[in-house]
Amino acid sequence: MIQKLKNKSIRDSKLKRDGRKFLFFTGMLFLLIIALTLKHCLGPAYQKHTAYIPSENIIKDSSFNWANAVINYTPHAECRMECRHITKPEVFDILHNGKVNIVKSQLDAPECQRRYALDGYSRDNQHLRIIAAPCGDKLTIITCIDLDHEWPCVCGNDY
Repeated sequence: MIQKLKNKSIRDSKLKRDGRKFLFFTGMLFLLIIALTLKHCLGPAYQKHTAYIPSENIIKDSSFNWANAVINYTPHAECRMECRHITKPEVFDILHNGKVNIVKSQLDAPECQRRYALDGYSRDNQHLRIIAAPCGDKLTIITCIDLDHEWPCVCGNDY
């Protein structure tokens, strides 16, 4: 009889310990889900990006006049803009208000071969990246990318 009571108390303490482990890991999983959701919802404004610099810093350092540049679009850029529902005013807005992504840019190239990757949000909250190449008094838009949504673009290999 004493042995049965001892076994029962051991079994009960194991069940309590297992219940506490379950609650602990369930709580941790719940907190992880909340943290990931907050990180996703707050987006880039919450994170500190060392790979980004404001476009006005590039504009001040560059001899290129971004404000008065004639903007040209490659056929590839126009095709990508069309299928991704990106308008020219949105591109213009990102060019002036976006941040230069240093990792995706080619800033060490010779003058007319530099590529600037400007990231930002459009007015309809599309997270966009615009690849631009300044040369002389012209700014060529090479491509436009929607960073949050994969669009089925059929632009062909000839672009």
